[in-house]
Amino acid sequence: MGEVFLEYLNTLNSPRDLVDSVLIGFTERLSDYHDFIQNIDRNEDPTSYEIGKRLRTLGAPMESYKIMKADANFYKCRGNEKMFWLQMYFAGAFANLGYPTKSIEKEASYYCEKLKSEKKNLLFLPLFLNNYAGILHVYRENYTDANKIYQEAVSTIRKIDPDQFESTVIGREYLWTTKMISNNYIDSLLVTKRTIKDDEELERVLSIAEEKMEETESEPARCLTLLNKAEAKARRGEPEEADEILEEIIRDVSKNTRGLVEPGYHRIKALILANKGNSEKSIELMIRSLEDAGYYGNTLSETVTMRDGLHVYNILASKKGKKDLHIFFREKGLFEYLLKVLKIKDWYLGSEHTENVRKTAVGIAEVLELSSDKIKLIGTSAQLHDIGKCAIPWYSLNKITPLDDLDWEVIKIHPAEGARMLRKLDLEEEAKIAEEHHERIDGCGYPEGKKNISLETEIVAISDTYNAAVTPNRKYRIPKMPMDVIYELKKGKKGKFSSQIIKALEKSIGGDTE
Repeated sequence: MGEVFLEYLNTLNSPRDLVDSVLIGFTERLSDYHDFIQNIDRNEDPTSYEIGKRLRTLGAPMESYKIMKADANFYKCRGNEKMFWLQMYFAGAFANLGYPTKSIEKEASYYCEKLKSEKKNLLFLPLFLNNYAGILHVYRENYTDANKIYQEAVSTIRKIDPDQFESTVIGREYLWTTKMISNNYIDSLLVTKRTIKDDEELERVLSIAEEKMEETESEPARCLTLLNKAEAKARRGEPEEADEILEEIIRDVSKNTRGLVEPGYHRIKALILANKGNSEKSIELMIRSLEDAGYYGNTLSETVTMRDGLHVYNILASKKGKKDLHIFFREKGLFEYLLKVLKIKDWYLGSEHTENVRKTAVGIAEVLELSSDKIKLIGTSAQLHDIGKCAIPWYSLNKITPLDDLDWEVIKIHPAEGARMLRKLDLEEEAKIAEEHHERIDGCGYPEGKKNISLETEIVAISDTYNAAVTPNRKYRIPKMPMDVIYELKKGKKGKFSSQIIKALEKSIGGDTE
């Protein structure tokens, strides 16, 4: 079963191949493989990890997580602890390349404590610590706790015998693992508001990452170490030294690794230029970095690139003053680019949906005779309300089968992720609307089940709900007629909205409000 599925996956290059009938066929084969891998009475499948890697490349890392977790359970039922821990590590690693939800975060913490308390299989501990720290570092921005866990992971891996590690942790080179953990720790330290002690720790970990550089078989690990070294110098105000390292990397990198290096190369170049105040070239390079990253599998590299891209925009915008933020971001193409990313990732709704929501929301605001400032806020917020979907893997957004509990948990993170992105740009009012656009006044919404939401938020929320229902999409659902949706809204079938907002929507689309 596994070999046949893997052979099929190898015929696909990217999510661009998964359109129409191909997507249907892919989904059916993936469903069949899920059924197979979850059957504990099956035979061992040596292809599961390779299948996971291919799915991640195709924008489905959360499916990879599910597969590796099911395979881990298979080995657990047979008493094979080593393979259980190995497959669970891979499951966590794939989740970190997709979106590690709160339940996955709890799972990561649990397994770290279990390994430490049982004092068995400790060779796997640094890998699990790295997974857990990565969640806190990249997805929660809890750098203080992440750095403590990374520090423990580095300390633990350096106490382990390399030969023993490689004979137990199949498929993981000791030096590669040490450099992976060290470089993740470095990235977290680089974005931490550091003290002198933190700077000393950064130097220490950089030296660990640089140890035996030529002995590791992994060119990506070597390049990542050099990129981090360049970024450290860029953030310290040593642009010439940073540039020298970057040019060395790009000159010597192989064709196979170049695609992994270029997002970081252009990102750091953009950071250097932003600090110099060269806004035009900095933005050009940052957008190129974002394009290099791809935005399909939503790897850690993509997430970090997005994080630093917003940071660069904020550096440049800070020189303009808050009053001109919207004008600056539009002139410099930030909103346009974010919506472009959303369109690429969300085939179901995408940027066309956000423009329709904007038009509907502005129409409602005009019916309610709100001030011009409020209408402007509502229009911008409506256009950016789904921007948090940029943080969700491609396949999770575009599944054509019913979503399982984990799928829904992933999808429901987009309001909070959108708010996090907008707050990085100092757009607090827009962030609050993005964060609450799935809340309802009867408390049946998410993520917090709030009842007390602003008028502006409710306008964006009902506009989003209305357009999702009437717009044709690729999930093979028949769009509804506008007045049928109005009827459902009045009956509360799509969550509770105030009668004032429903009447304004009905009037704005030319319906009868009586």
